This record gives sequence, C-alpha cells and structure tokens, in this order.
Amino acid sequence: MTNVNHTPPIPPFSTPMSLEHQQVHLWLLDLRHVGEWHSRAALSVMNAEEQIKAEKFIRGKESYIASRWLLRSCLARYTGTPAAAITFARTDKGKPYILHSDIHFSLSHSGHWALLAVSRTALLGVDIEANRRTRDLVGIAEHYFHPQEYALLSSLPADDQTDYFYRLWTLKEAFFKAIGLGISAGLESIHFTLASDNNPSAPPQIRAAINPTLPQAHADWQFQQWQLPEGDLIALAYAATAPQPTIWFDALAAPAFP
Repeated sequence: MTNVNHTPPIPPFSTPMSLEHQQVHLWLLDLRHVGEWHSRAALSVMNAEEQIKAEKFIRGKESYIASRWLLRSCLARYTGTPAAAITFARTDKGKPYILHSDIHFSLSHSGHWALLAVSRTALLGVDIEANRRTRDLVGIAEHYFHPQEYALLSSLPADDQTDYFYRLWTLKEAFFKAIGLGISAGLESIHFTLASDNNPSAPPQIRAAINPTLPQAHADWQFQQWQLPEGDLIALAYAATAPQPTIWFDALAAPAFP
C-alpha cells in the first residue's frame, strides 16, 4: 500500500488532458476547501436531474454538488465536450457512463473527500473510505467476507483489525463498481490476499481470487491502494490493457478551479 504524501503540480484546470490506453488518472478533491462560489459554479454545469437530486439532500448537499463539479469539469478536459454538455447514461445494472465516448470513469466520495478515476477501460472502479466505524467489524466479516479473509482478520491484534478490514472493504467496493454490480452480489465472491498477510516487509502486493460466475471474472484485474496522511484509504480496481499500466495521481484543491 502506497502512502500519498505530496501534491504534484497541477496543470491549469482548463488545459485539455490526454489519456493513453495504458493509463489511469486519479483526481482527489478535498471538500473542506470548497466554498459557496464553487458551489454556484458547480450548479451552472449540472443538469436538471442533478440539481433536483441536490435539493433533496438534508445533509451532504455541498459534497454532492462539489463531486458533480469534479466529475463534469475533469471529464470535459478528456472528452473535449463542455462540462455542462456531457451526457450520462447507465447500464442495465446501474453503472454510469458517458454517452458516445471511449472515456470511462468511477466516482467515490466519503467524509471530506471526493475521488475520480478516469481511464479508457470500461472495467474501472474506485473507492475512498474516510468514515470508519469500529464496532463489530469482525462480525461483519464473519457474515459477509470470504472465510479465509475472516479467519485472518479475526486472528489479528485488535489494534490492527480496523485497518485490515477497511483495506479489504475498499478493494471489494472498487471491484464491484468496476464490474457494474453492487456489493449485494456477494462480498465473499472475491477473496483478497494482501502482501502483509505473510511478509510485512515485502513490496505491496494485492492478489485476488474471483468467483468465475461473476461478470469479467477472467479479465486481467489489477488492484492498487493508497493511504492518505490522515489514514483514509483509496482502492482502485481496473482491467489492465498493458502489462504495467501507468497510474497518474493528482490532488486538487478548490483554488485550482477556474
């Protein structure tokens, strides 16, 4: 697992972005720095459906609006389509995609973070987890995780169980988002083995055993994780189109908005 400790230089937000087939771009937005001006700017590029949905939020309205701004503004840079003109649709399983484009994305938000992954592979999922509950995680794993995952989790010292649980949880969330299914498809149907299971000093490795009945179970799946300085976790799942795809990670603060 890689720690995220710095912010690379950010190109001007209006600059078009190129995206090779071997690349996955990740954009991270700290919602604590999003102000009223940015919310107004975001509303100007949201469609009627998104604006109606925003009005229904009792809590989290600002986070939702900022997430839509991140999504539309970033995708405009890759597609060449104005942010307000991007049209979304959903698969029969509910996974969102851009109409008439070979650019694919996955969006996640938790706590004060919004995270966007962009790639040319449709099999792409990302998850970020900031709001960690600590009650009965072993019990949840017993009922919903693979038996081997539960066995290892329950054998860990109590201080290590929360981090390990959420490493598994975010990986599973990212995978099911990538294949366009919800976690109701069965969290136990993908079994992760992490490098720290047997050799904590080994380079980070994430291995997955996938139930062959799941869609795209035999794709060349790759998984990566990052930990933010505050301890929040990011997980990425994607079907590789090259032996070693390039991961491009950037952090975006509100002042970078036009």
